[in-house]
Amino acid sequence: MKVRRSFLNGMAWIAAFLGVMSVLGVLAFHFPEYLTTPRLRGVYSDYQVRTLLYTGMILATVAAPIALFFSELKRHALLGLVCVLLAWLAGGADVSYGDQVRDSGFYISLDWILLDLILMATLFINVELFFRLKKEQVILRKGWQVDLQHYVANHIFNGGLVFVLFLPANWLASQLSLQSIQAYFQGLPLAVQVLMLMLVTDFTQYWVHRAFHRVPFLWRFHRIHHSVEKMDWLAGSRLHIADVLITRSLSLIPMVLLGFSTEAINIYLPILALQSVFIHCNLEFELRWLQNVLATPKFHHWHHTNDSGCLDKNFSVTLPVFDLLFGTYYNPRGQWPQDYGLSGGHPEENYLGHLLAPFRKQNTDSAV
Repeated sequence: MKVRRSFLNGMAWIAAFLGVMSVLGVLAFHFPEYLTTPRLRGVYSDYQVRTLLYTGMILATVAAPIALFFSELKRHALLGLVCVLLAWLAGGADVSYGDQVRDSGFYISLDWILLDLILMATLFINVELFFRLKKEQVILRKGWQVDLQHYVANHIFNGGLVFVLFLPANWLASQLSLQSIQAYFQGLPLAVQVLMLMLVTDFTQYWVHRAFHRVPFLWRFHRIHHSVEKMDWLAGSRLHIADVLITRSLSLIPMVLLGFSTEAINIYLPILALQSVFIHCNLEFELRWLQNVLATPKFHHWHHTNDSGCLDKNFSVTLPVFDLLFGTYYNPRGQWPQDYGLSGGHPEENYLGHLLAPFRKQNTDSAV
Protein backbone atom coordinates (compact mmCIF):
# COMPACT_ATOMS: atom_id res chain seq x y z
CA MET A 1 0.00 0.00 0.00
CA LYS A 2 2.82 2.36 0.92
CA VAL A 3 4.64 1.57 -2.34
CA ARG A 4 1.45 2.19 -4.34
CA ARG A 5 0.87 5.54 -2.61
CA SER A 6 4.49 6.57 -3.19
CA PHE A 7 4.22 5.58 -6.87
CA LEU A 8 1.03 7.60 -7.39
CA ASN A 9 2.43 10.63 -5.57
CA GLY A 10 5.54 10.35 -7.72
CA MET A 11 3.31 10.28 -10.78
CA ALA A 12 1.71 13.54 -9.61
CA TRP A 13 5.13 15.17 -9.31
CA ILE A 14 6.13 13.84 -12.73
CA ALA A 15 2.88 15.13 -14.25
CA ALA A 16 3.47 18.56 -12.72
CA PHE A 17 7.08 18.67 -13.91
CA LEU A 18 6.32 17.48 -17.44
CA GLY A 19 3.30 19.78 -17.66
CA VAL A 20 5.32 22.82 -16.67
CA MET A 21 8.20 21.84 -18.97
CA SER A 22 5.73 21.24 -21.82
CA VAL A 23 4.22 24.70 -21.64
CA LEU A 24 7.69 26.24 -21.32
CA GLY A 25 8.89 24.16 -24.27
CA VAL A 26 6.04 25.41 -26.44
CA LEU A 27 6.83 28.98 -25.37
CA ALA A 28 10.44 28.36 -26.42
CA PHE A 29 9.22 27.48 -29.91
CA HIS A 30 7.15 30.69 -29.98
CA PHE A 31 10.05 32.87 -28.74
CA PRO A 32 13.30 31.00 -29.53
CA GLU A 33 15.41 34.16 -29.57
CA TYR A 34 14.63 34.79 -25.88
CA LEU A 35 14.13 31.29 -24.48
CA THR A 36 16.81 29.15 -26.16
CA THR A 37 20.61 29.05 -26.14
CA PRO A 38 22.20 30.29 -29.41
CA ARG A 39 25.21 27.94 -29.30
CA LEU A 40 23.05 24.97 -28.36
CA ARG A 41 20.63 25.50 -31.25
CA GLY A 42 23.41 24.48 -33.61
CA VAL A 43 23.91 21.16 -31.79
CA TYR A 44 20.44 19.61 -31.68
CA SER A 45 18.02 19.23 -34.57
CA ASP A 46 14.52 20.64 -34.77
CA TYR A 47 13.10 17.13 -35.20
CA GLN A 48 14.82 15.83 -32.03
CA VAL A 49 13.47 18.60 -29.84
CA ARG A 50 9.93 18.38 -31.26
CA THR A 51 9.92 14.61 -30.68
CA LEU A 52 11.11 15.13 -27.10
CA LEU A 53 8.47 17.79 -26.45
CA TYR A 54 5.72 15.67 -27.96
CA THR A 55 6.74 12.66 -25.85
CA GLY A 56 6.73 14.74 -22.66
CA MET A 57 3.30 16.17 -23.47
CA ILE A 58 1.87 12.69 -24.09
CA LEU A 59 3.28 11.39 -20.79
CA ALA A 60 1.93 14.40 -18.89
CA THR A 61 -1.48 13.99 -20.55
CA VAL A 62 -1.63 10.35 -19.39
CA ALA A 63 -0.10 10.79 -15.93
CA ALA A 64 -1.98 13.91 -14.81
CA PRO A 65 -5.57 12.50 -14.88
CA ILE A 66 -4.47 9.24 -13.19
CA ALA A 67 -2.68 11.16 -10.44
CA LEU A 68 -5.60 13.58 -10.10
CA PHE A 69 -8.01 10.74 -9.28
CA PHE A 70 -5.78 8.38 -7.30
CA SER A 71 -2.85 10.26 -5.73
CA GLU A 72 -2.82 12.40 -2.58
CA LEU A 73 -1.12 15.30 -4.39
CA LYS A 74 -4.18 16.66 -6.19
CA ARG A 75 -2.77 20.14 -6.66
CA HIS A 76 0.39 18.85 -8.32
CA ALA A 77 -1.62 16.65 -10.67
CA LEU A 78 -3.99 19.54 -11.45
CA LEU A 79 -1.02 21.82 -12.17
CA GLY A 80 0.37 19.25 -14.60
CA LEU A 81 -3.02 18.81 -16.30
CA VAL A 82 -3.65 22.55 -16.68
CA CYS A 83 -0.14 23.19 -18.01
CA VAL A 84 -0.18 20.38 -20.55
CA LEU A 85 -3.62 21.48 -21.80
CA LEU A 86 -2.26 25.00 -22.22
CA ALA A 87 0.70 23.53 -24.12
CA TRP A 88 -1.66 21.67 -26.50
CA LEU A 89 -3.80 24.79 -26.98
CA ALA A 90 -0.70 26.91 -27.68
CA GLY A 91 0.26 24.70 -30.60
CA GLY A 92 2.13 21.82 -28.97
CA ALA A 93 5.15 20.51 -30.82
CA ASP A 94 3.89 21.86 -34.18
CA VAL A 95 4.68 25.53 -33.57
CA SER A 96 6.63 27.07 -36.44
CA TYR A 97 9.25 29.76 -35.85
CA GLY A 98 10.40 30.28 -39.43
CA ASP A 99 13.74 29.68 -41.08
CA GLN A 100 15.83 32.23 -39.18
CA VAL A 101 16.10 32.94 -35.46
CA ARG A 102 17.67 36.25 -34.59
CA ASP A 103 19.95 36.37 -31.54
CA SER A 104 18.92 38.64 -28.68
CA GLY A 105 21.26 40.16 -26.12
CA PHE A 106 19.53 38.32 -23.28
CA TYR A 107 18.07 34.83 -23.23
CA ILE A 108 16.83 32.17 -20.81
CA SER A 109 18.23 28.68 -21.44
CA LEU A 110 15.04 26.60 -21.33
CA ASP A 111 16.36 24.26 -24.01
CA TRP A 112 19.54 23.63 -22.02
CA ILE A 113 17.56 22.84 -18.85
CA LEU A 114 15.22 20.45 -20.63
CA LEU A 115 17.84 18.56 -22.63
CA ASP A 116 20.45 18.34 -19.88
CA LEU A 117 17.97 17.30 -17.20
CA ILE A 118 16.37 14.61 -19.35
CA LEU A 119 19.79 13.23 -20.37
CA MET A 120 21.09 13.13 -16.79
CA ALA A 121 17.86 11.80 -15.32
CA THR A 122 17.48 9.07 -17.94
CA LEU A 123 21.08 7.91 -17.52
CA PHE A 124 21.55 8.08 -13.76
CA ILE A 125 18.06 7.21 -12.49
CA ASN A 126 18.19 3.97 -14.46
CA VAL A 127 21.65 3.11 -13.15
CA GLU A 128 20.64 3.94 -9.56
CA LEU A 129 17.44 1.95 -9.92
CA PHE A 130 19.36 -1.31 -10.37
CA PHE A 131 22.56 -0.65 -8.41
CA ARG A 132 21.47 1.38 -5.39
CA LEU A 133 23.83 1.65 -2.42
CA LYS A 134 21.03 2.63 -0.04
CA LYS A 135 18.42 0.04 -1.02
CA GLU A 136 15.67 1.71 0.97
CA GLN A 137 16.17 5.10 -0.72
CA VAL A 138 13.48 5.86 -3.29
CA ILE A 139 14.03 7.89 -6.47
CA LEU A 140 11.88 10.78 -5.25
CA ARG A 141 13.67 10.90 -1.90
CA LYS A 142 13.31 13.59 0.73
CA GLY A 143 14.59 16.95 -0.49
CA TRP A 144 14.53 16.21 -4.23
CA GLN A 145 12.14 19.08 -4.93
CA VAL A 146 14.47 21.74 -3.53
CA ASP A 147 17.44 20.17 -5.34
CA LEU A 148 15.50 20.34 -8.60
CA GLN A 149 14.80 24.02 -7.90
CA HIS A 150 18.53 24.59 -7.43
CA TYR A 151 19.19 22.81 -10.71
CA VAL A 152 16.73 24.99 -12.63
CA ALA A 153 17.85 28.23 -10.94
CA ASN A 154 21.53 27.54 -11.66
CA HIS A 155 20.88 26.73 -15.34
CA ILE A 156 18.04 28.98 -16.43
CA PHE A 157 20.15 32.12 -16.88
CA ASN A 158 22.93 30.18 -18.56
CA GLY A 159 23.77 32.99 -20.98
CA GLY A 160 24.25 35.58 -18.25
CA LEU A 161 26.07 33.13 -16.01
CA VAL A 162 28.57 32.17 -18.70
CA PHE A 163 29.36 35.86 -19.28
CA VAL A 164 29.90 36.48 -15.54
CA LEU A 165 31.91 33.27 -15.06
CA PHE A 166 34.45 34.27 -17.71
CA LEU A 167 34.93 37.84 -16.46
CA PRO A 168 37.89 37.17 -14.09
CA ALA A 169 39.67 34.93 -16.61
CA ASN A 170 39.13 37.32 -19.53
CA TRP A 171 40.32 40.28 -17.46
CA LEU A 172 43.52 38.47 -16.46
CA ALA A 173 44.10 37.34 -20.04
CA SER A 174 43.84 40.96 -21.20
CA GLN A 175 46.45 42.06 -18.63
CA LEU A 176 48.99 39.37 -19.43
CA SER A 177 50.86 38.61 -22.64
CA LEU A 178 50.69 34.84 -22.93
CA GLN A 179 50.49 34.29 -26.68
CA SER A 180 53.55 32.01 -26.81
CA ILE A 181 52.27 29.84 -23.95
CA GLN A 182 48.81 29.67 -25.49
CA ALA A 183 50.27 28.71 -28.86
CA TYR A 184 52.20 25.89 -27.18
CA PHE A 185 49.14 24.41 -25.48
CA GLN A 186 47.00 24.77 -28.58
CA GLY A 187 49.63 22.87 -30.54
CA LEU A 188 49.48 19.84 -28.25
CA PRO A 189 47.54 16.74 -29.40
CA LEU A 190 43.85 16.95 -28.52
CA ALA A 191 43.97 14.07 -26.01
CA VAL A 192 46.92 15.68 -24.21
CA GLN A 193 45.08 19.02 -24.06
CA VAL A 194 42.04 17.36 -22.47
CA LEU A 195 44.25 15.64 -19.88
CA MET A 196 46.07 18.90 -19.12
CA LEU A 197 42.73 20.66 -18.79
CA MET A 198 41.62 18.09 -16.23
CA LEU A 199 44.84 18.54 -14.26
CA VAL A 200 45.00 22.34 -14.12
CA THR A 201 41.25 22.82 -13.62
CA ASP A 202 40.95 20.21 -10.89
CA PHE A 203 44.03 21.60 -9.15
CA THR A 204 42.34 25.01 -9.04
CA GLN A 205 39.01 23.53 -7.97
CA TYR A 206 40.74 21.57 -5.20
CA TRP A 207 42.07 24.73 -3.54
CA VAL A 208 38.92 26.77 -4.14
CA HIS A 209 36.85 23.93 -2.67
CA ARG A 210 39.19 23.66 0.31
CA ALA A 211 38.94 27.42 0.87
CA PHE A 212 35.13 27.13 0.96
CA HIS A 213 35.55 24.75 3.89
CA ARG A 214 38.27 26.70 5.70
CA VAL A 215 37.11 30.32 5.35
CA PRO A 216 34.04 30.93 7.57
CA PHE A 217 32.48 33.48 5.20
CA LEU A 218 32.75 31.12 2.23
CA TRP A 219 31.51 28.18 4.30
CA ARG A 220 28.23 30.05 4.91
CA PHE A 221 27.51 29.57 1.19
CA HIS A 222 29.05 26.12 0.72
CA ARG A 223 27.21 24.62 3.70
CA ILE A 224 24.06 24.71 1.56
CA HIS A 225 25.62 22.04 -0.65
CA HIS A 226 26.43 19.96 2.43
CA SER A 227 22.93 20.24 3.87
CA VAL A 228 21.78 17.43 1.56
CA GLU A 229 21.13 14.27 3.60
CA LYS A 230 20.38 11.81 0.79
CA MET A 231 22.98 11.25 -1.88
CA ASP A 232 21.94 10.66 -5.48
CA TRP A 233 22.40 12.06 -9.00
CA LEU A 234 20.44 15.22 -8.15
CA ALA A 235 22.20 15.97 -4.85
CA GLY A 236 25.10 17.75 -6.55
CA SER A 237 22.71 20.39 -7.89
CA ARG A 238 22.18 21.80 -4.40
CA LEU A 239 24.58 24.73 -4.72
CA HIS A 240 24.15 28.35 -3.68
CA ILE A 241 24.43 30.62 -6.70
CA ALA A 242 27.35 32.49 -5.07
CA ASP A 243 29.14 29.16 -4.63
CA VAL A 244 28.59 28.40 -8.32
CA LEU A 245 29.85 31.80 -9.50
CA ILE A 246 32.97 31.89 -7.33
CA THR A 247 34.04 28.27 -7.81
CA ARG A 248 33.48 28.09 -11.53
CA SER A 249 34.84 31.53 -12.39
CA LEU A 250 38.11 30.85 -10.54
CA SER A 251 38.37 27.35 -12.01
CA LEU A 252 38.08 28.77 -15.52
CA ILE A 253 41.12 31.03 -15.12
CA PRO A 254 43.82 28.48 -16.05
CA MET A 255 41.64 27.19 -18.89
CA VAL A 256 41.51 30.64 -20.48
CA LEU A 257 45.05 31.81 -19.62
CA LEU A 258 46.72 28.72 -21.06
CA GLY A 259 44.69 29.01 -24.24
CA PHE A 260 43.42 25.46 -24.72
CA SER A 261 41.64 24.87 -28.01
CA THR A 262 37.87 25.10 -28.32
CA GLU A 263 37.75 21.43 -29.30
CA ALA A 264 39.52 20.39 -26.09
CA ILE A 265 37.24 22.56 -23.94
CA ASN A 266 34.13 21.18 -25.66
CA ILE A 267 35.29 17.65 -24.84
CA TYR A 268 36.32 18.42 -21.27
CA LEU A 269 33.25 20.35 -20.07
CA PRO A 270 30.72 17.52 -20.70
CA ILE A 271 33.12 15.11 -18.96
CA LEU A 272 33.24 17.45 -15.96
CA ALA A 273 29.43 17.77 -15.92
CA LEU A 274 28.96 13.99 -15.98
CA GLN A 275 31.65 13.47 -13.36
CA SER A 276 30.07 16.04 -11.03
CA VAL A 277 26.77 14.16 -11.17
CA PHE A 278 28.37 10.70 -11.01
CA ILE A 279 30.27 11.28 -7.74
CA HIS A 280 27.04 12.13 -5.90
CA CYS A 281 25.17 9.03 -7.12
CA ASN A 282 23.58 6.44 -4.86
CA LEU A 283 25.65 3.61 -6.36
CA GLU A 284 26.98 0.53 -4.61
CA PHE A 285 30.14 0.11 -6.70
CA GLU A 286 33.37 0.67 -4.80
CA LEU A 287 35.49 0.70 -7.99
CA ARG A 288 38.72 -0.06 -6.13
CA TRP A 289 40.75 -0.23 -9.36
CA LEU A 290 39.70 3.32 -10.22
CA GLN A 291 39.44 5.12 -6.88
CA ASN A 292 43.03 6.43 -6.75
CA VAL A 293 42.91 7.67 -10.34
CA LEU A 294 39.41 9.13 -10.71
CA ALA A 295 36.94 10.41 -8.12
CA THR A 296 34.19 7.85 -7.47
CA PRO A 297 30.87 8.00 -5.58
CA LYS A 298 32.44 6.28 -2.56
CA PHE A 299 35.32 8.78 -2.54
CA HIS A 300 32.95 11.76 -2.65
CA HIS A 301 30.38 10.28 -0.26
CA TRP A 302 33.07 10.46 2.43
CA HIS A 303 33.35 14.18 1.65
CA HIS A 304 29.65 14.57 2.50
CA THR A 305 29.62 12.51 5.70
CA ASN A 306 28.71 14.23 8.98
CA ASP A 307 30.97 11.88 10.95
CA SER A 308 33.12 14.26 13.02
CA GLY A 309 36.18 12.07 12.59
CA CYS A 310 36.12 12.23 8.79
CA LEU A 311 35.49 15.89 8.03
CA ASP A 312 37.38 18.05 5.50
CA LYS A 313 38.47 15.19 3.26
CA ASN A 314 38.35 14.46 -0.48
CA PHE A 315 38.12 17.93 -2.03
CA SER A 316 38.96 16.86 -5.59
CA VAL A 317 36.12 16.75 -8.09
CA THR A 318 37.87 14.63 -10.72
CA LEU A 319 41.40 13.58 -9.74
CA PRO A 320 42.09 12.26 -6.20
CA VAL A 321 45.81 12.76 -6.78
CA PHE A 322 45.58 16.23 -5.23
CA ASP A 323 44.04 14.85 -2.03
CA LEU A 324 46.80 12.23 -1.95
CA LEU A 325 49.47 14.91 -2.44
CA PHE A 326 48.09 17.37 0.13
CA GLY A 327 47.03 14.93 2.85
CA THR A 328 43.24 15.13 2.56
CA TYR A 329 42.57 11.70 1.02
CA TYR A 330 40.21 9.41 2.95
CA ASN A 331 38.71 6.28 1.39
CA PRO A 332 38.75 3.26 3.76
CA ARG A 333 38.45 -0.02 1.93
CA GLY A 334 35.03 -1.67 2.16
CA GLN A 335 33.48 1.12 4.26
CA TRP A 336 30.85 3.69 3.32
CA PRO A 337 29.57 6.60 5.41
CA GLN A 338 26.30 5.96 7.21
CA ASP A 339 24.91 9.50 7.37
CA TYR A 340 25.31 12.71 5.40
CA GLY A 341 24.60 16.38 5.97
CA LEU A 342 25.51 19.08 8.47
CA SER A 343 26.36 18.44 12.09
CA GLY A 344 24.05 21.27 13.18
CA GLY A 345 22.33 24.50 12.15
CA HIS A 346 20.39 23.19 9.16
CA PRO A 347 18.99 25.86 6.80
CA GLU A 348 15.30 25.96 5.93
CA GLU A 349 14.47 23.16 3.49
CA ASN A 350 13.32 25.35 0.60
CA TYR A 351 15.08 27.23 -2.18
CA LEU A 352 14.46 30.74 -0.83
CA GLY A 353 15.63 29.63 2.62
CA HIS A 354 18.82 28.28 1.08
CA LEU A 355 19.35 31.48 -0.89
CA LEU A 356 19.03 33.68 2.21
CA ALA A 357 20.70 31.36 4.74
CA PRO A 358 24.27 32.73 4.32
CA PHE A 359 23.04 36.21 5.28
CA ARG A 360 21.17 35.11 8.40
CA LYS A 361 22.50 34.52 11.88
CA GLN A 362 23.09 30.80 12.24
CA ASN A 363 24.50 28.21 14.56
CA THR A 364 28.19 27.53 13.97
CA ASP A 365 28.34 24.00 12.61
CA SER A 366 31.41 22.14 11.48
CA ALA A 367 32.64 22.47 7.95
CA VAL A 368 32.16 19.11 6.34
